[in-house]
Amino acid sequence: MTVFDELSRVTAETLSQFTVISGENDDIISELKTQILEKIGFDSSDLSQAYFDMTESDPDLALEELESLPFFGDGMLVVFENLWDLTTVKKSVLNDKQLTRLEHFLDHPLESTQVIFIFHGKLDGKRRIVKKLKKIAFDLEATDLKSNELTQYFVSDSGLQPNIVNLIIEKSNANFAIIRQNIEMVKTYADGRAITPDDVQAAVPKSLSDNIFDLTELILKSKLVDARALVADLVLQGEDEIKLLSILTTNFRLYFQIKLLLDKHYTDRQLVEFLKINPYRLKFLVGPARARSKAFLAQALRQLIDTDFKIKSGQADKKFLLDMALIRLSGIK
Repeated sequence: MTVFDELSRVTAETLSQFTVISGENDDIISELKTQILEKIGFDSSDLSQAYFDMTESDPDLALEELESLPFFGDGMLVVFENLWDLTTVKKSVLNDKQLTRLEHFLDHPLESTQVIFIFHGKLDGKRRIVKKLKKIAFDLEATDLKSNELTQYFVSDSGLQPNIVNLIIEKSNANFAIIRQNIEMVKTYADGRAITPDDVQAAVPKSLSDNIFDLTELILKSKLVDARALVADLVLQGEDEIKLLSILTTNFRLYFQIKLLLDKHYTDRQLVEFLKINPYRLKFLVGPARARSKAFLAQALRQLIDTDFKIKSGQADKKFLLDMALIRLSGIK
């Protein structure tokens, strides 16, 4: 069960007196914040509701809101965000007296007041006040979603087919915020019609993985000049040579795996299940893997692994070694 499954059980009527959203994944924290405020119908103009960003708000005024009986309606909802003092982040917004007031409120809360705490960071479980809060709060921890959980969440959220969502996730490097952004981009591009993998390729900007795939293709076709130009462009964009080499090695390892499995007469479906890759991506990998010999792919893989070792052991400049690897790879027959 993901944190979003836990949140799905929450309604305005069932909201706990204390709710905590915390964690180090800011994209998921932002999504949880948006969803829970929508669920409870938060309205900044409603005088029975209050929001305090503790990096900007007066802590005493915020605490007074907690401690006061509601003037409008039967209850009060207060949202505190960026209360760094309760996290492992080395920041603080409250002094000792204010922290004592907050702890006292946790010990003796007003029944009419509900509080949502939004922490951008891990809670400091060693602190007494945090232990008290955890005992009484509904806890939503913003942890990274696993691959299958990302797919499940965005399929449910967007209504798109799993193969389309998986392709968008892959092209978004599994970044939660970028996945959401790219889903909206693809929907806009498709303009109401059924979305195809080609729509994803056309609408979503090329990721680093896409560029390395292009680089792999250039190497396989012995287009050295174009391969070196692409690497130079990626480095200018801020990508590190070691990272490029790592992804390039992963690609060649995948080609080698596919070649071995094809020799064992694996079908496309079996390849997808065994390698856990998107079927659309596989379509572009099988051809080159089938066209190259095991000896070629094994030699290329050894060359890349050897280059990685030389870089990490400081035998020469990483830019020079990567360039030499491209030359050697392009010369393999």
